[in-house]
Amino acid sequence: MDRMVKTVEERVKRLAGKYRVVMVEPLYPLNVGYVLRTMKNFGLEELYLVNPRLDLESRELRAFSAHAQDMVKQIRVVRELKEALKGVNYIVGTTGKGGGRYNVNRIPLSPSEFASNVSRLRGKVAILLGREDIGLTNEELLLCDALITIPANPAYPILNVSHAAAIIFYELFKTEISPSSRRIHEPPRPEELRVFEKYLLELLREIKYPDCKVKIARIIVRRVLGRAFVTRREMYALLGILRKTLNRIKVP
Repeated sequence: MDRMVKTVEERVKRLAGKYRVVMVEPLYPLNVGYVLRTMKNFGLEELYLVNPRLDLESRELRAFSAHAQDMVKQIRVVRELKEALKGVNYIVGTTGKGGGRYNVNRIPLSPSEFASNVSRLRGKVAILLGREDIGLTNEELLLCDALITIPANPAYPILNVSHAAAIIFYELFKTEISPSSRRIHEPPRPEELRVFEKYLLELLREIKYPDCKVKIARIIVRRVLGRAFVTRREMYALLGILRKTLNRIKVP
């Protein structure tokens, strides 16, 4: 029994180091407090606030944090989103508005699909929680490797940010601490992803792909790779294919 407890504690510790929660321009102390409580429930410790629109010294925040008040002091406050994403391998955004077949920027995963895929990889994962009033902007969604949405009643599908966070954190906790025989793989490095995008753009130019369609092609490829949570070894294979294709095309 002691060994089992120790094993769960070890997994929770790994979970805490793997995930970073990022709230973008939060507005209400209630939601930040509830997110902290939910993080503590499910073993997460790292919270970044981007340009918060609330008083972090308020009594309300501490009251709503309840038994997670100790985590208030650990909150990292940054001015821009890019600061909160330093050192991150995967960026996952949340949206209440899933896209259809013509809106590829918003094709999402469910929380359980996300947890199942991301749990097999090492690396730092940032979970972006949008503003209470307008969510994440299209520009912010474009930064994401994948999106999560929570299926809900079509008559009222938009969840409160802290409620949505609780569902996502629970799925991660459930998946990450469960004993599993799956191998854990290394994620691609950011520089490898940049090389992939460089090769892709070069290939599109070589085949005279219409300029008006290049942006959407980049989004589609990024979303496909993001939903697949490709490993570093898989990325090496993709880079090799693109490089050899480019070399063959350029041969006079």
